[in-house]
Amino acid sequence: MTYSASKEIAVVVSAARRKGQFRRTIMHPVLRSALQPLADQISLLSLDEAQIPPMPGQGRWCAQEIVEHLILTFKLTSDSVGKQLKTGKVPRSRRNFLGFLLRMQTIGLGYMPDGVPAMRAVRPSDYTPEPGRVTGARLLEAAEAMDHLLVAARKKFGIQACGEHPFFGVMRVDEWRRYHAIHARHHLPQLRAAVRYAQTSKTA
Repeated sequence: MTYSASKEIAVVVSAARRKGQFRRTIMHPVLRSALQPLADQISLLSLDEAQIPPMPGQGRWCAQEIVEHLILTFKLTSDSVGKQLKTGKVPRSRRNFLGFLLRMQTIGLGYMPDGVPAMRAVRPSDYTPEPGRVTGARLLEAAEAMDHLLVAARKKFGIQACGEHPFFGVMRVDEWRRYHAIHARHHLPQLRAAVRYAQTSKTA
């Protein structure tokens, strides 16, 4: 973790401590309503608890890894949208039939199947262990940073496509927000299970 990232986290955590809760970030309600429950859940865990996977030896993610995965997806979106904001060029749709079906299933129907491996780019393989409250604060900060780019993209490109998802192809701002909200809710039961297991194993 870089010095600047560590300093940013320290500022966020300090503010959360003063208020006795996470700072309610300024982001679109579609995102905040989906992400706040995850931030609240992981904030219940200590540094050690946040590293305990629900089924040791089974390759399952611990609580921090679940949230780190979501943060990586925000960064992927931010990179794609930020690139378009710089070039000013609306990407051409290159979606194939499989991409169309996945898009309809996820964004259209709001369903994400279990057991599908994450892309390598969003697998939490390199991170610094930290208390749950710090990870929760970073989750909201990363989402807010992404949403700032989405707001800028909406102002610049309107309802045109802005940024491209590796599976779903080019997407509008409202579709990006819906995708991330659905993705977050998909992982909420997984996070709750990891939190319960970690708390139970520490008291056993």
